[in-house]
Amino acid sequence: MQIRPSVLEIPTDDPFKNDCLSRKELEPTLTQVVTWAVGSFVLAVDGSWGSGKTTFLNMWEVKLNEAGHLCLYLNAWKSDFVEDPLVAVVGELSIAIKKSRPDNGNVDATIKKFEETAKSVLKRLITIGVKIATHGALDIDTASEKILSDLAGETAQDLIKDYCKGKSDIDDFREELSSLVAAIQKSDREPVKIVIIIDELDRCRPTYAVQLLERIKHLFDVEGIVFVLGIDREQLSHSIKALYGSEFDATGYLKRFIDLDYRLPEPDLGCYCSSLFEKFEINSLIARRHSENNDNNPDDLIDLNFYLGYLISSAQMSLREQEQIISRLRVVLQTIPVCENPFPVTLSILLFLHNYSNPEIYKSVMAGKLTPDDFLTFVEALPKEKEAFLLFSDSANRKNYSGFFKGKMKGIFLSGLNELLNTPSPEMQAYIQRINSRDNSSNEDRHIVQIAREGAGFQKTAQRLNLISNFERY
Repeated sequence: MQIRPSVLEIPTDDPFKNDCLSRKELEPTLTQVVTWAVGSFVLAVDGSWGSGKTTFLNMWEVKLNEAGHLCLYLNAWKSDFVEDPLVAVVGELSIAIKKSRPDNGNVDATIKKFEETAKSVLKRLITIGVKIATHGALDIDTASEKILSDLAGETAQDLIKDYCKGKSDIDDFREELSSLVAAIQKSDREPVKIVIIIDELDRCRPTYAVQLLERIKHLFDVEGIVFVLGIDREQLSHSIKALYGSEFDATGYLKRFIDLDYRLPEPDLGCYCSSLFEKFEINSLIARRHSENNDNNPDDLIDLNFYLGYLISSAQMSLREQEQIISRLRVVLQTIPVCENPFPVTLSILLFLHNYSNPEIYKSVMAGKLTPDDFLTFVEALPKEKEAFLLFSDSANRKNYSGFFKGKMKGIFLSGLNELLNTPSPEMQAYIQRINSRDNSSNEDRHIVQIAREGAGFQKTAQRLNLISNFERY
């Protein structure tokens, strides 16, 4: 049983081949920004949790290497077990250069010297309390004045000597890094940049995240070095405030390190949900159910994709939240016997309400306290409902989808309300009264009552969801 989508394949000859978020078009502009950047440069690719940053960065890394740059990817969250982030950056940089330039003796010698200089810097960072080891309290170029005024006696003199030697080591580090950039150049091509992609910075422990930003600013300020930071700016700001206090100007602090911020655009409505149906094999599972029992409706897949996609898109769920809800859908469908009706529209509605960040709505529904009109009012208040309605209703018309879009949900909800109350609800009676009155009845009223009388399986679907409610995906 597929609980999570398989790892996305990123072919080296066509890295955006499996791009289902239409982000391939973003790459040329960003690659040009990196290529033509002058001096050291830090670019932040900003996106909320679960927005697909990592996938985009992994795809873009291939294109940057293809453009001739030396590019490496570092997951900061997976490396924050080391005492100092400089260890991780230098280590990954050495590996990347040796891997991409395996038979160049000049490069090997430069790497070795660069690593030795890095060791000296690391020793100094551990033993003295200058800016680069104090999370932003001092500036390297003005730190001596502060240190000199605070220290006295022989111990102070020793520390001053250590500080001066440490500053010299930092200068040596930058010089060796410049030599490394020069060593990887090719005379017949445009200047090669060393592009260091650092992802998941906002998920690190706050001290590590801030240390890493400090290292970038003070050690890697070298022509030809480009950092690309994959961040959720809001979450990273929280990490900084956790270190410096809630009143600290985290936004202003980040501006000191980031030269340019690029906000990753939100994906098109519905596109990711459709791709998840393929990845979680929902399509093949429904087809298999139909092949094993002809009584199963082949339109079940259309209903699921259509109504669940509409609700997910209306709520503007993150990509990760969408993965979680389709994962639950897969589990529910897998546990429904082939001989039983999966009630796809009901399943879409209740699965969405069960997973949405307002559990009280689901409880009110199952207690029979929410009318169909109340439900539609709730749905229509979702942040992207208007855009989602236009998209999905237009899709319904093109496919000659039978029935009224929201009318079907209303009928399903009305049927569920009758089922939960064990009697025709006042709302149902009002619809029937309008239908019996020729002057006031409408095709939509008749359609809603017809659907309501067919049964929606609210209680059965709720039982199925309750069976898996103790399973949590993180």
